[in-house]
Amino acid sequence: MSKTTTKIDTVSLTGKSGQHYEFRVYVWETKFKAVPGVYLVASRSVEPGQKPAYVPLFVGAAADLSKSLKNHARGECFQMYYANVVGVLREERDGERDQIVADLVDGLAPPCHSSEGEW
Repeated sequence: MSKTTTKIDTVSLTGKSGQHYEFRVYVWETKFKAVPGVYLVASRSVEPGQKPAYVPLFVGAAADLSKSLKNHARGECFQMYYANVVGVLREERDGERDQIVADLVDGLAPPCHSSEGEW
């Protein structure tokens, strides 16, 4: 059986700098390929007749997205806030990934980031 990725939406988030970042949104169970990028853990809800609403819970960077969410250190927080989707922004450059994460964390203040700023 092949690995499947189920893209369900796209969402644009704005960092503290005012920069917009476009994430592809996937169902929580998606198995990602070994690609580098920035990932967003979020809670998605849909009210009848409305566009989906997203609550960003965590933003992180990974050189290999296929391993980034397995046994995540913030897993309990994700469950507490009903995380049900993962957004992905593909980015090859390490420094650029870190800059995007810092900009989004500063702008969004996602609740599953620790006060020490670990990611």
